[in-house]
Amino acid sequence: MTKQIDDLSRYYRYELVHGDHADFIAYQRNLGDGVWQTYSTWMIPSANAG
Repeated sequence: MTKQIDDLSRYYRYELVHGDHADFIAYQRNLGDGVWQTYSTWMIPSANAG
């Protein structure tokens, strides 16, 4: 099972990006030669500290 997951991680990844007012998760696929293309992005709004 670990081998299969390692093989798949060469082709796609999720990247977490922190922002001031929200965090983002980007789903990316490897196009080859170290080039990653973002196919989808999700926003996670920050909770308001009150």
